[in-house]
Amino acid sequence: MNTYAEISLTAIKHNIGAIKKLVAAGAKFMAVVKANAYGHGAVAVARAAGEAGADYLGVANLKEALELREAGLLSPILILTESPTSVADEIIQHGLTQTVYSFSEAKALSDEAVKRNRSARVHVKIDTGMGRVGIAPSEAIAFITKVSSLPGLELEGIFTHFAKAENPEDTFTKEQFDKFRQIIARLPQVPLKHAANSAAALFHPQAHLDMVRVGLMIYGLYPQGNSRRLINLQPALSFKTRVTYLKKVPAGTPLSYGSTYVTPEETSIATIPVGYADGYSRRLSNRGQVVIRGQRFPVVGNISMDLALVNVGDARVEVGDEVVLIGAQNGQGISADEIAALEETISYEVVCSIGKRVPRVYK
Repeated sequence: MNTYAEISLTAIKHNIGAIKKLVAAGAKFMAVVKANAYGHGAVAVARAAGEAGADYLGVANLKEALELREAGLLSPILILTESPTSVADEIIQHGLTQTVYSFSEAKALSDEAVKRNRSARVHVKIDTGMGRVGIAPSEAIAFITKVSSLPGLELEGIFTHFAKAENPEDTFTKEQFDKFRQIIARLPQVPLKHAANSAAALFHPQAHLDMVRVGLMIYGLYPQGNSRRLINLQPALSFKTRVTYLKKVPAGTPLSYGSTYVTPEETSIATIPVGYADGYSRRLSNRGQVVIRGQRFPVVGNISMDLALVNVGDARVEVGDEVVLIGAQNGQGISADEIAALEETISYEVVCSIGKRVPRVYK
């Protein structure tokens, strides 16, 4: 196995423990494991999260929820967006909690629950300013009242999602939260009111309410802002490969597609079996660096689908040497944040982009 992602479940448990110390007493903890647990592996991370005290799991869709159920996980699972009405039977069969913001979705769940003589747990999403999905605050009370009257439905929660919580100085989060508080003040009977994502868990403790929904920080990645001052997290993912080929080339040698790099002097070039199909972005061409034997070396030439090239100069490097793309080796490290800056994106995308063909190895 040349290219793989190494996941520390110990780090994930540490991070959950550290976050829980900041969370308001009595608030439940939802571990968000959507998108294959941000590229870390949903089943393994969900199990670790349960062992670390997570009360709830959050996923993006039914497929993700069923993967956890089929792996034997019995924790409460909230599907964070609406599902097609045609799958109401599967949602109830597998004891899943469904987000609703359309009456047709709620009615389909109600009909199926009555048919099965069971109850369907739902959370209503309120759009206080994210602008994607959810009931408008002005319509929320009427919608919730209507949904609550449906037979077979258990209104377990209502929630909203912050757009700018990573900026503690911005007033938009306060405006969103004020809108949400006006709604929940009229619904004291709803057991779970929740709003706080990772950034809000750090910067807006007043928004912890009955439950926090934490994704990014579980994996040892920080929201923007001065979050490192507030909590000590351990990165859970390392992305590694190995040198599979070495060649010495003269000055003036063009490398890879487009010949975007030409060697300025005689040097050694290492080939590594990782490319953009694995989630090592083409945007890192002639910009990225890797660590070999505790030393940084530049990625040169255009990264291709399956391979990349590294200029190792005259350093002592051998075929089979470990190459760190994200992570640390002998005191030298490359973070997902560093990669994100080079790619002009965010750390979320970096870890989520690591491809399915890259094995996950757990420790």
